[in-house]
Amino acid sequence: CFFSVIYFLLESVKNYQYYVLKILKCIMDSNNYFRDLLTNDINESNVTITGIPYDEGCSCGSGAALAPLRIKELSSFLPPLSMDGDLLTKIKLYDNGLLLKKENYFSYLKDEAYKIINTKKFPIFIGGDHSITIPLQQAFYDYCKENNKIPAIIHLDAHPDICDEYDDSKFSHACTNRRSLDYGYENENIVMVGIRGFEEQEVIYFKNNPSLKVYTANDCFTLGISQIINEIKEKFDDRYAIYLSYDIDINDPSFAPGTGTPEAFGLTSRMVLELIIGLFEKVNVKAFDIVEVSPKLDCNDITSWLALKTMYEVFKVLINKEI
Repeated sequence: CFFSVIYFLLESVKNYQYYVLKILKCIMDSNNYFRDLLTNDINESNVTITGIPYDEGCSCGSGAALAPLRIKELSSFLPPLSMDGDLLTKIKLYDNGLLLKKENYFSYLKDEAYKIINTKKFPIFIGGDHSITIPLQQAFYDYCKENNKIPAIIHLDAHPDICDEYDDSKFSHACTNRRSLDYGYENENIVMVGIRGFEEQEVIYFKNNPSLKVYTANDCFTLGISQIINEIKEKFDDRYAIYLSYDIDINDPSFAPGTGTPEAFGLTSRMVLELIIGLFEKVNVKAFDIVEVSPKLDCNDITSWLALKTMYEVFKVLINKEI
């Protein structure tokens, strides 16, 4: 199929990834994606979506660079309805397109993300591997400080991503939360949920920094999702603004095989949906990303569909909260 050829080109000719993605973007721009939700007028919009096709921070399986376009393509098959049949056309979605790689890429992403967040439209970012969250959370931090909010992170993931360095890089997808701490986020304002795969350096770091809150995957099963949501709600009142980062590998690989670092013994997709929806309903989520979906590693697009369908359930909550 067409996308299989593109995957081959991207893997075989890495130097031409930018140009292949540009061609794909032109093709996608002519399609009917996000049926009946898309607006060409940012002033009319209440939600923005931005694709970040970058996976050079991944340490294992690649392919997440193609997720923004694949998810967009699949959206053309999805009616604007929730899984309960609720009409979602009150969502006015403005597409910022793709932020393609260029010189000083993470600085560029930070600057662009700040502009996007500052529009006051609810921002959704589609990666890409989890390293793209580093500049996004930096932009969010600056925005919060300028708007008298305490910046906080809720990190949904199989991995804590708190390595200081991984694969000789401080900007690996395994370093996302560590770089956010370096930038100014406080230990007590980062919560991680679904964790079940650690590096030894992370275990040592947690022992030395007990104010970092971690709910392991086992905690999710023993405590239950409702209790975890309630504890997070008690922690983050209206003084806080939350950046919610959703790594698809928080789901067990049986539900989300299309990801670069699948981790066994994870949460069911229903548990993850309950977690995300509960957080949107009960705490002040002001930015959201979905990362680590790898279409080339997927089976029948079920991981891309999971990300897309989750986004539509988030749309329902945003409508109920009047965005």
